[in-house]
Formats: sequence, structure tokens, C-alpha cells
Amino acid sequence: MLKTKNLLLFIIEESIIYKDLIVGHLQSKFKNIRTFKNAEECLKELHLHPDIIILDYSLEGASGLELMKKVKEMHPAIDFIFLSGQNDVEVAISIMKLGASDYVVKNEKAPARLVKAIDQAIATTKKENLNKGFTIGVFGFFVLLLLVIAGIISIVLFFNLG
Repeated sequence: MLKTKNLLLFIIEESIIYKDLIVGHLQSKFKNIRTFKNAEECLKELHLHPDIIILDYSLEGASGLELMKKVKEMHPAIDFIFLSGQNDVEVAISIMKLGASDYVVKNEKAPARLVKAIDQAIATTKKENLNKGFTIGVFGFFVLLLLVIAGIISIVLFFNLG
């Protein structure tokens, strides 16, 4: 489950210049950022339980999609935001259908768009947590109501039969 405080971001970006650009922009808002050159380095650090992994769609050795599938099997709560030089709507839609939170095209607006994508992932998690809490509360209420009704019926039956 995504933490909304002390968020841990993993960034996998092979381009040092682009990685520095993204990290520089994100550090003004997010303090807990780890960067990796490739998927293997990232996989070794999954024990740190990142909240969001930001990665390139096409990584050397393995695609970002393959990495997401592998990580989601072990850690389904981790959100993924893809960065890509491809402005391909079909690719973006298919990635999001497979579980990614967002798809950001690498351009001059990407750093600001990335902040919005992270904020959206946080907002979605808060909403999901609120809905889970509401569902648990409603379920608890009806269980309690059922117990009260069962108790009343037991008392009435006890006094009517006794």
C-alpha cells in the first residue's frame, strides 16, 4: 500500500542527464528518492519497499513492462509510473491496463507531469484507504446489529419458553 508520508520513490533511468533532471525536479517535493541504472539494481533493493517505481518503458536488458510484471507478482501494492520517449497512446493504454498508474512522455513538460502523476497516485491511494475504512465500518455495523438482534431474540425466546 502506498504511504502518503515519507514516500519512497525508485527511479530507473539509464540516461544520467535525464535522471539528474528528473531527480532535481522531484527533490523539491519528495525527499526519499533512490536511483538505479537498470532493473537488476532495482530488484536488489525491493526489500526497502518503495511506494512508486518510476521507470523507462524500454530498459536495457528487460523492458519496463517485464519489470513491472515481475515486481507486481511479489509486491502488488507498488505503483508504477512509466517514462518514455514514445508518444504512443496505444502503448500507454495497454501499460495502464496492466497496472501502471501513469505514462509520462519524455519532453520539456515531463518533470512537472511526473509530479502530478505522483500526486495522483497518492490521492488514489488515500481514496482507496477511505473506501476500505468505510466498507469495514459498514460491515462492522451490520455484524454488531446482527448480534444485537440475535441477543434480543435469544432473550425473548428464553423468557417466553421459561
